[in-house]
Amino acid sequence: MSRRGGHVHFSLGLSLLLGWGLSFARVNYWQKQWDASNVYKEFEKRRIRKFTEAGYHVGHVTHQEGVQLGKDGENLAVDPKAMEQLAKEPVVLRLDRSGRAIKEGDKVDGFMPWSLKDSQGLHSAQAPKGWEDFYARYGKMDKGVEGTLGPRALTELQSNLAQYDGKDDFRVIRTLSWAGGVDGGGPTSIMLIGMGDMSTRSARLAARAVYEVQPSGLMVELCRERIGKQLVMPREHKEAVANYARGFATTNPHRHHAWLHHLDNIQGDAEALNQWTKGQPYGDAVQEFASQPPGPIPRLLCLGDVRSSTMERLQREYGNESMTQESTRSSRARQMARGIISMAAGGHKVILALMDTDHLGPVSSWLERAGARMLAVADASDIESNRESLNADIKLGLQRDKGSPQEAQLQASKVLAQAKYALELDSPVPLGFFLNEEGIQFLEHRKRRLLQLTRLKDLVRHTKKRKNWETAEELYVVLPGDKIPGPESNLPGQEPVGLRFEMDRLEIPDHYLRDAGMESYADDLWQNLLASGQAAEAKDPAELTWWAAGAIDVEAENMQEMAWEYQ
Repeated sequence: MSRRGGHVHFSLGLSLLLGWGLSFARVNYWQKQWDASNVYKEFEKRRIRKFTEAGYHVGHVTHQEGVQLGKDGENLAVDPKAMEQLAKEPVVLRLDRSGRAIKEGDKVDGFMPWSLKDSQGLHSAQAPKGWEDFYARYGKMDKGVEGTLGPRALTELQSNLAQYDGKDDFRVIRTLSWAGGVDGGGPTSIMLIGMGDMSTRSARLAARAVYEVQPSGLMVELCRERIGKQLVMPREHKEAVANYARGFATTNPHRHHAWLHHLDNIQGDAEALNQWTKGQPYGDAVQEFASQPPGPIPRLLCLGDVRSSTMERLQREYGNESMTQESTRSSRARQMARGIISMAAGGHKVILALMDTDHLGPVSSWLERAGARMLAVADASDIESNRESLNADIKLGLQRDKGSPQEAQLQASKVLAQAKYALELDSPVPLGFFLNEEGIQFLEHRKRRLLQLTRLKDLVRHTKKRKNWETAEELYVVLPGDKIPGPESNLPGQEPVGLRFEMDRLEIPDHYLRDAGMESYADDLWQNLLASGQAAEAKDPAELTWWAAGAIDVEAENMQEMAWEYQ
């Protein structure tokens, strides 16, 4: 179900969990048929007949039918005094999921998303903090809710819940040894951890792994376009935005009927999970990485994934199926392996790599092609229950093979050559996006400043209806999904539009996006990091080693000397 104005597109299948808008079925007005007095065209009759036969109830819906609890631009679920508090403070809601007031002393601990019976108690309107919370709400639902969803939608929801829940249970940790470092310092130990990017358990595991392993090189499945949202915007602010939006939804601002209001709540929880929780394990890992004491070698952070704009373009051109194809996964895994091996070739002896469970196998295969040897495999549950030790596994990869130093040096040279050939390390494509010690601390400083200065009213606000300027489609050719610019859309003096959500009713202001380096400001943030020498897009391991050693300062001094000579 995609929450767009005007119509409700219902598809509680893959779109519910992954945020992909599958709007092939316009389903509305559940358990009603169309008005017999309306005159339908033939193609409308065919569409209605098609979806009716598929098990959906089809009709038309208008949003001006349900009861709205508050005025437009007002959130009754949040105390007005809370708007003046810092956004890092928890947002306490005064309404439950169905809009009932929470009195002092009331317990709001119901996990069911909705109940028509007061005996079921008050049900929390707080946004799910992770996949586990989402599954607790919708894994087993009230019979009345199941009847509202209908058998087909319920089957789709349950099958996808089971699929993702199983994925979280099969998180694996693999440790490899790579002997390609020709500096004579011995092999490199590489630990790969697969995780669910919306899982609270994975977030805890990621932070714990950094603390126990204490790597000098860390690779996360992010790109330079996502660092503002994942590494700068604090977790507390994400939770505040999600809870404010879910509280606003309890007042029925879209004036849905009761059944449609409930369906909108389910989809709202899915959107909150996908938009504000996804990727949090990587953010927690980088935060722990930044807090570690400095070691003998300067720390290096690799953003190893393909740029998100590239993935979005492929998705637009080739459809959602392109994201799960073997060729796409292999290409992304190869890019992450390039980043890992480039750090190993630069002298990092302990490297930790965090990625989605779907990419763990392909990345392992690419590393083995590059000469790495698999040494240990553990399940995440073994680590969580202390049956296995991350520190012990990482030490396995640092053990030298028996033999003379000359033999080890020769073997390392062969492995490095093998890696360059298998991963094409000398190709003109960047090895990844890298941040040095100063760059990591710069992002952490921005995060701390946002925590100290941002009030709730500075973080989220209600929007004013904006005017859509449109032109004839024939006058301007765009890619599918892009918008056509209209007159006066780019005139000076127009108020900047922030990040909008909750069916265009709420917004993160533009000034916050600028400070965090999010959305349209992501490229500016990265360019500033590049200009200051705190980031690099190296295309060769030697170039990465040269930059990580501080050679950027030498370059700056040479440029200054040339400037003086010119004068």
